[in-house]
Amino acid sequence: MIKTTYRATVEKAGKFWVISVPAIRLLHTQALSKNSIEPMTRDAISMMLEIEPSSFDLEFEFIPAI
Repeated sequence: MIKTTYRATVEKAGKFWVISVPAIRLLHTQALSKNSIEPMTRDAISMMLEIEPSSFDLEFEFIPAI
């Protein structure tokens, strides 16, 4: 079975990492540490779409700070 891959953009904002998933309208979340980015994103997508957290793949694009 081929999994859907969601691409998320990640940007540092103060002490938080702000995460957006453009393919899913209005899906934004945040993480306190770089290690929390993947689980927070996976949790947000699975809740928004009501799917299992393991049913999709993730790719991240880190936006450099200006």
